[in-house]
Amino acid sequence: MITTLDDYPIHQTSLPVAVPATSDRNFYDRFWFNGFVGDGSLYFSVAMGFYPNRGVHDGGFSVLVDGVQYSLHLSGELPIDRAHTALGPLRIETVVPMRRHRVVVDDAARGFRADLSFEAATGAHEEARQTFTDGLHVSMDVTRVSQFGTWSGFIEIKGRRIDVDPRVTNGTRDRSWGVRPCGEPGGKRSRWATQLYFGWTQTFWRDFVLHGVFFCNADGAIDQGSAAVVPRVARGDTPVFARDTGEIVARPVAYQFDYRPGTRRIRRATTRFEQPDGRAFELEFEPLVSFQMAGLGYGHPDWGHGCWKGGYVSGEDVWTLEELDLTQVHLFHVQQVCKVTLNGEQTSCGILEHACIGPHAPSGFEEFADVYRPR
Repeated sequence: MITTLDDYPIHQTSLPVAVPATSDRNFYDRFWFNGFVGDGSLYFSVAMGFYPNRGVHDGGFSVLVDGVQYSLHLSGELPIDRAHTALGPLRIETVVPMRRHRVVVDDAARGFRADLSFEAATGAHEEARQTFTDGLHVSMDVTRVSQFGTWSGFIEIKGRRIDVDPRVTNGTRDRSWGVRPCGEPGGKRSRWATQLYFGWTQTFWRDFVLHGVFFCNADGAIDQGSAAVVPRVARGDTPVFARDTGEIVARPVAYQFDYRPGTRRIRRATTRFEQPDGRAFELEFEPLVSFQMAGLGYGHPDWGHGCWKGGYVSGEDVWTLEELDLTQVHLFHVQQVCKVTLNGEQTSCGILEHACIGPHAPSGFEEFADVYRPR
């Protein structure tokens, strides 16, 4: 099926761009953004996913403010032309590729409105490819681009207006694509259904952003991961790539996550990244607020990614954080706004994303969903 994107010289196979090179049902292509104020007073996130082998298009907008998380969920039939990056009241605009983006939400009936502009403060960073297999089956094979910047605009939630100030509102945009578990399950259960230990961090400093990602096995060893020191750049109107701005690739070498008793929710954490020259970055995280990734569909029991809902539908959740039952598995995946200390000296702010499902020996987790018990 020919679409507008076929007018550009971007083909990777002899098929039209709209047709994935793989027939794997779990192929996806996704926008994701977050924004936050460093003191934890505001966090918001936006997502939009395309699942061409499932015929599904979904998205979400979620805001955490004053201890309450408001989430708008959207799902519909996949558009044939994926230059059409809108779903119901949600629209994502690539104003300048690898530089500037805009998010618009207009659902007056449900009380969700926003007009937000993301301005890159670094070049776009390509994470190391993430590939895992379950025996003979490739269960995950993902490329992700992460870029860091600031947000401006406004959000309205249930009649309350929040002005978003770029001087204090940092954020990350994430474009990922490939294969990972999504949609209705079929056949043998993936390894991700029984064990996942994942960390993803972005910390914001005066001259650079320090980014890291790692996956660990049930014994606690880091299976895969990557990191980078991504320099800040001046504002501009042309695409910018981290590879051209002096980024330094690093690697994760150690981590220590401590949990609140009776939960899998982190109360403090440390990570260590090292450059090829041996220079080390030791980060200490002090979580201030926790955003439930289920608010954007991650593990949500009703709004999971890539699930066919028979056509266009929308829904919402309103969660008071103090009332949540943190022993529920769909709440194990969070992003936490943190105060961050670098090498015991500098302090700033950042995001620690964490998902812990199934066994993890260093934490004392032995079962699928047991919780932390102090030893």
